[in-house]
This record gives sequence, structure tokens and C-alpha cells, in this order.
Amino acid sequence: MGALERVRVYFRAERWQLDRLFDLGFQAWLVHIGVVAATVVVLIRVHPDAAWPLIWGGAMVLLSLSLSLLARFYVRRPPADDDAARRFGVAHTSLTFLVGMAWGLGAFGAATGDFESLLIYSLALGGTALGAVSSQHVLPRSCFVSLWTSVPLLGAAHLFHDPAYFGVVVMAMVLLYAAILSILAVRMLRFMRMNVTLTRSLDARLAELTQMANELEQARAEAVEANLSKSRFLAHASHDLRQPIHAIGLFAACLRDLDLGPEAAQLVGSVDGAARSVSGLLGSLLDISRLDVGGIVPQPEPVALGELLRGIVRQNAELAAESGCEVRVVSSSHWVEADPALLSSMVQNLLSNALKYAPGARVVLGIRRAGETLAVEIADTGPGIPEADLARIFDEFYRAGTPAVRASEGLGLGLAIVRRLGALMSLDVSIASVPGRGTRLRISGLRPVAPVAATVSRARRQHPLTGLTVCLIDDDAAVLSASTMLLRRWGCEVAAFSHPPASPLGCDAIVSDFDLGPAGDGLDAIASVRALEGWEVPAVILSGRSEPETLTRLAQAGVPLLRKPVHPAELRAMLTGLALGAGGVALDETAF
Repeated sequence: MGALERVRVYFRAERWQLDRLFDLGFQAWLVHIGVVAATVVVLIRVHPDAAWPLIWGGAMVLLSLSLSLLARFYVRRPPADDDAARRFGVAHTSLTFLVGMAWGLGAFGAATGDFESLLIYSLALGGTALGAVSSQHVLPRSCFVSLWTSVPLLGAAHLFHDPAYFGVVVMAMVLLYAAILSILAVRMLRFMRMNVTLTRSLDARLAELTQMANELEQARAEAVEANLSKSRFLAHASHDLRQPIHAIGLFAACLRDLDLGPEAAQLVGSVDGAARSVSGLLGSLLDISRLDVGGIVPQPEPVALGELLRGIVRQNAELAAESGCEVRVVSSSHWVEADPALLSSMVQNLLSNALKYAPGARVVLGIRRAGETLAVEIADTGPGIPEADLARIFDEFYRAGTPAVRASEGLGLGLAIVRRLGALMSLDVSIASVPGRGTRLRISGLRPVAPVAATVSRARRQHPLTGLTVCLIDDDAAVLSASTMLLRRWGCEVAAFSHPPASPLGCDAIVSDFDLGPAGDGLDAIASVRALEGWEVPAVILSGRSEPETLTRLAQAGVPLLRKPVHPAELRAMLTGLALGAGGVALDETAF
């Protein structure tokens, strides 16, 4: 780039320069009018008979007003494009040229009087030149035109007033003053350009970061929505997914009660074991999905810890026998305020882990006092967990690398579910383990409460289920048939319906599916049967549903829920509790 081209680039006005120039221009030129007025007063007193001070003052006021109005118009109505803005810049430079010439020519008029009047004029012009640098440095051509048309003529006027040595010295000092102001203007413009460049760079970087942040937020929102959609789908699909597994489990239980040969019995056991395995995996997935969508709301009430632990151990007696574990419950009479279903699920998950991953071990369930709270502990004498795995043992989908874990099925969700359930109830779940010596898990933070009187049993029988009349309602023919067969093998009298009956049955208990198609839902069916019977017949709902609104309705109605697929032992335990008047605590490992 040649020297001439560099000069042209330097003096070319960019839009930001013009914006800054005119933003400061309106007030600056109004001040300029005040300086001109004061100078005119001095000139008139020195030259009372001359007309030129008034002419000079009028011209300066007119030019100042023109520049002030030019700035006001630019600010009030910004030009539509850069070319239009540059025309404003050209007009500004032209007017400042005229102002500079007027100041310079006026100096010769002041030089015809005494030195004092020329000195006052010099101070006015010098102050105006400094003001020009302050307000016009962003547009170099206007700044330099203003300086080098006025200040050199002022120096010439001093030489005209005193052609001798003193006049030469003053003229040289005035020109030096102009040079210093020019250097100051250049430096200020350089600083302004660096500042603008830095600001533009920061703005560009900020815009880039903002765009990246927006993209990341959008990606995060899409990921969250996708995860919630998955969770909502699983929650809503849970009934349809659980129903066939529930039927398989019931049919397998019926077959096991038959007089089968060893080979057939082994096949039925394999089918039942596979169904239970699929049920556990599906239950974990659905439970973590319900936690993701906020589908679980604790319903605290007084709970007898000792009875709760004994019930869970009874429920797992078969699994304990299969794993060769010796399970013992330390007796306790403590009561706490907790959601019995959620707490049962937490203990059930911890106990089933111990039975699964510590075969042949001794497992002890007990209660410890920790200050003003109580803690449930499950300890085993199994192989333990390596220290490297303990830090991540509660992470979702994480499974320890021990041989027992690798040899068993699972998704690594059980402990994650336990900790998240504990957080819902403000309970802390901790673990301590020593490889080769065993593992101890603790649920702490349980608040003790006064015991609640037990309900007196409505009826006593030699066996609780013998002769129990059950009203069974399910719109799935396969499930209805399997459930009827199983209940009759337990000694129950079964009245099976695909929809609520129309007449009294004299039933002792109601077992109903929740989704009954056009016939309504299980709560409606239970209310209908109770109305026909004329009393609050004990009832239980079997369902795979997990939507928050459904669970809230069940909790408000006080009807216990067994989540499909229901293991026969769980259903039998529930019916036994209803028959003895103790119903209300669901023992399903995934019921919460």
C-alpha cells in the first residue's frame, strides 16, 4: 500500500467514527457559541466603532448552529447506510474548515488592537482548538482542518502585531502548540481504534460463545426431553409390558402345584425363574423412569419397623433358600414415620442384593439408634466389595467387577433406586465393605414415633386363605384364568369377573386389575362391590400403571397396590394380611 493510499485510508471515515463524532457534537458546538459570544464582547470593547466584530460573531454563531443542528439531525435520524453517513462527515469537515478560517482571520482583526485584546483572543482560540481535539479526534480530517486553518493564522497575527523578535517567538510557540495538539489527536484516535477493535473482537467472541451456549442449551434441552419422553413412554407402557409376564408367573405357580415329573417340574421352575428375572429387570427400568419423571410422592405414616423387616424376610424366604443364605431379623418394637411402601422397597432391594451377591452367607437385618434417629442395617458375611467400586456403587447402570456380580443378571439400578428413594424421604443410604469379610448397608435418618394400636382381625380361620371368598376382577382372559386357578389352589372361593358384578357375592376380599377397559378402573370396581356388599371389603389393586396421578388416587383411596408382574408369594402374603385384618402394606419388591 502506497503512502497516498495509507493517507486516504487514515482519513476515510468509518461509521463508528461518525457516530462518536456527532454524539459529542451537539453540546460541543453550543459551548463554542458561548466562547464566541464572550470573544465578541471583548472585541467590541476594543473596537467600539468597528463593524467587523459583529459580522465575525454573527458568522461564527451561524456556523456553530449549523454544526450543532447537523449533529442533532444525525443522532435523531441516523443515516440508512454508510454512504449517507459519510455525506454527513463531508458536511462536517466543510463547516469546520469555515470555522477554522473564521477564527484565523478574526485573529488579524484582534491584532489591530492592543496586546491584551490579542492575548484574550489567543486564549479563546487556543481553548477552542483543544476542545476541537477532544470532540473531533475521531474524525482526523475535521480535527486537522480545524487546527491548521486557525492556529497558524493566529501565529501569523502575532507576527503581524509585533514583527520584531517577540512576535517571531510567539508565532513559533503557537505553531508548536498546533503540532502538539495534532500529535495528541493522533494518539487519541489510535487509542479509540484499538478500543473499537478490541470491543469488536470481544463482541464477536461473546457472540460466538453465546451461540455455543445456546446450542449447548438446546442440545441439553433436547437430551432432557428425549430422556423424559423415554421415561414417560416406559411409565405409560408399564401396564402392557407387565401384563404378559404377570400371567406367565401365575401359570407357572399353578403348574408347580401339580403332580409333575422331575423333568417337567424343572422346566416349570426354569420358566418361573426366567419370568422373575425379566420381571426384576423390567421393574428396575420402570422404577428409575418413574423417578426421572417425578412419579413418586412419599406418603408417610407410622410404620412398625420390626414387623416390616419380618414381612420382607418372609417374602424372600424362597430366594434365601435358593442362595443358601441364613437370614435373621433382630427383633425390635420401634415405630417410625415413613412411607411403608417406599421403605419396604429400599430394604427389599438391599436384601435381594445380599442374597444374590453373597450366596451361602449369613445376613442380618436390624435396627440401630443414631442419636435421635433410627437406622435400618443389612449386613452380610459375603465376599465384600472392592474399595475401588464403593465410590461408584450407587451410580445408575454401574456394576462392580466382582465374580459374583459378573455371574448374575442385573442392570446396576438397584442401589441407585435405593439412594434416590432415600433422598425423596430425606434418608441417607451408606455402605461399608471389607473384601473377604462382608458388606454393611445402612438406611439412616428415620424419625421415631409412638406405636399405633393394631387392628383387630375381622375373622380367624385355621388357615387364613381357606374358604376366603375372593371377588376377582380382570379384563384379561389369560390373567383371569391363571389367577382363578391359583387362588383356588390356595383354598380360596373365587368369583371371577371381567367387569364389576351386578349383585352381592358375600365376598371377604377383592382382587382387581386397575385397567378394566370400558368398565372403568379398579377403584370404581372396588367401590361398586363395596356398595353391593354394604361394608368396606378389604381390597388390593394389581397393576402395572405408574403415572403420578394414578398412584395419587390409589394412595388417597387407601387401597394397597401390588405391581405387575406380581410373584405368587407376594399375592399370597397380601391376601393373608387382608384375611387377618392387617392389609395395607404392599410387599412387592418394586411397589412404591
